[in-house]
Amino acid sequence: MQQMVAAYNASQTKVHVTLMTQQWTPLFDKFALSVQSKAVPDILAMHGPDIPQFAAQGVLEPLGSVVSQAGFSSSDFAAAAWNGTIYNGTQYAFPLDLHMHAIYYNAAMLAKAHITPPTGLIQADQFIKIATSLTTDKNGNHPGDPNFDPKNIQVYGLAMYSNAHAFYDYYALLRQQGDNLFNAQNSQINYPVQDGVKAAQYLQDLVFKYHVVPVGETNPLQDFISGKAAMLEDGPWEIPALMAASNLKWGSFPDPQVFGKPAVWGSGHVLTIPVQADKAREAAAEAVVTWIIQHSATWGNSGNIPALNAARASKEFQALPGREGFVASLPYEVMLPAIPLEAQVFSAAATSPIVVFAQQLVVQDQPVGPAITAVNTGINAILATQSK
Repeated sequence: MQQMVAAYNASQTKVHVTLMTQQWTPLFDKFALSVQSKAVPDILAMHGPDIPQFAAQGVLEPLGSVVSQAGFSSSDFAAAAWNGTIYNGTQYAFPLDLHMHAIYYNAAMLAKAHITPPTGLIQADQFIKIATSLTTDKNGNHPGDPNFDPKNIQVYGLAMYSNAHAFYDYYALLRQQGDNLFNAQNSQINYPVQDGVKAAQYLQDLVFKYHVVPVGETNPLQDFISGKAAMLEDGPWEIPALMAASNLKWGSFPDPQVFGKPAVWGSGHVLTIPVQADKAREAAAEAVVTWIIQHSATWGNSGNIPALNAARASKEFQALPGREGFVASLPYEVMLPAIPLEAQVFSAAATSPIVVFAQQLVVQDQPVGPAITAVNTGINAILATQSK
């Protein structure tokens, strides 16, 4: 983004853009203070699911007419990215990218195990077979072998998160069963408990039944880079780190289809324009955002997948390695529900219901039924506050 902003500044002389970056929580806290002081930023990046919390406060400029005047329509973008800019029928952002979970693989490890990397969607049984074949104990045994020792595993088949991202996996597995997380009003949890049990059990079994994922893993990316894990479930934001890792040959393929229909958790960065009194600055911001989207093939170097169809089709993006699993997942991406309390319901804090739930499943090996009841109760309690 620094490179893109510098390129924009060099392309004209009327406007100079200053880029400021922060972690999401302090960034949004600072934005809230700027609204009170009427000194808002001209452009604010966020994720699509972040939009409702700010749109509900009336602090984001509706951009539907601006997007169309810039020459863009829904057909120019991946559907999930376009839909992620709309809340309650109003468009509040330009779609910049999409990112989702996919599977990275260590090419050398797969070759040694005589495994051909998948090139598209595979079923759960095939994925578990691959992960099992890549998991070895100190004596070279695999899970299921008579003398396999789960307490002395040297290489795991898969590295994955035990934080909020494990809940995102759970959400995707519900969507694979045709379920929505909430009711039509987004006011409470509403999905069949038996579907939740199947989703949670699959995630738990990867760790404690099949032994292909470490218990209590704290740094999946490093485990993959160091060779402790042969595959990694993560997002495309890790691509720059993988490209910087010496002597690591890797590729990617989509998350497996465990249930009846393909679905994978994802999100997407968007560019919003906060409401302000200075219409000249607002117009300048619109021009900057339009330029960034038009040149978003360059944004592909960040690892994230450009939302603009033309950017993904460009020679610049097509030449980038390792994106195949993520691009193949685009049609199946499902974002979290668009709700004003998104930051509270889907908080990544250690005490968040979704993080406690993830820990119960893939770290503590607790029964999935009570864990589901607890997370649903916790989320409903938060949702109940939005009407007060």
